[in-house]
Amino acid sequence: MKLVMVVSRVRLAWGYSIRYAGASAAQPALPLPPPTSIVGFYAEPLARLAGLPEKGPRSVISLLAGAVYAAAAGLDPGGRVGVAVYADATRILSLVFQRKRKEWQKYAWAVQSMGAAYAPGATLYLALLLDAEKAARSLGLATGRLIEALQAAGWRLGAKEGLAAPVETIAGEPVGSTGEYESILYQDSRAASHTRGTVVEVDMWGLEALTRRSPTPSYRVFMVPASPESTPSLILPPYEPAAFTPRSGRRAYCLEEAPEGLCVAAETG
Repeated sequence: MKLVMVVSRVRLAWGYSIRYAGASAAQPALPLPPPTSIVGFYAEPLARLAGLPEKGPRSVISLLAGAVYAAAAGLDPGGRVGVAVYADATRILSLVFQRKRKEWQKYAWAVQSMGAAYAPGATLYLALLLDAEKAARSLGLATGRLIEALQAAGWRLGAKEGLAAPVETIAGEPVGSTGEYESILYQDSRAASHTRGTVVEVDMWGLEALTRRSPTPSYRVFMVPASPESTPSLILPPYEPAAFTPRSGRRAYCLEEAPEGLCVAAETG
């Protein structure tokens, strides 16, 4: 096993739209990209390199997901822009759902709430922890070529309109520990417990959503380091990293080549 951690600092154009799975009429948006969207961010350049599709059972995301142990995101403490979640009221054609209803003509149009996370010019850190050798074998690539492709990073988060320009990407072998650690990246509540500093709790799904075939993933709490003025729908950059402790059977992995505070807890054994 060759454990590698890839960390990218990206600047957003306007934000991104990643909506809660399972929603119908109202479609609220997540304030930060979940682990699955981060895998998708790094999978895009691999799709071109390996000549594989982005979706389906033999897609790059499906093959890459089997080698990923953790993925996380966090706002740059040095940034001046946070993330605000907002929903726009949009007029939609609902005629196809109303034809068996009496006086269906009255209900031909409806209003739908479409959510998005707005963060123009904001800077995010994205991190991916994976077994590079396993991923390379699955994709039919040399390990070194895979790491080079991951460092090329992607160009979007969520929907294709969520443009994200990589400013810097670093890859290397992480250092693992079982003691307290500091991070600006959100942490899965199943992998770590919060010890100090300010965090905002956000319900998201984990990496298992990429391998399970259920249409609606299971949600759990992710702890997002943020400033004390933050709320779940308005997350401002943290003044400093928050502190966490890995849960039993987990370890914290930090990339020494990257700035301090870029650590994520995961189970790799």
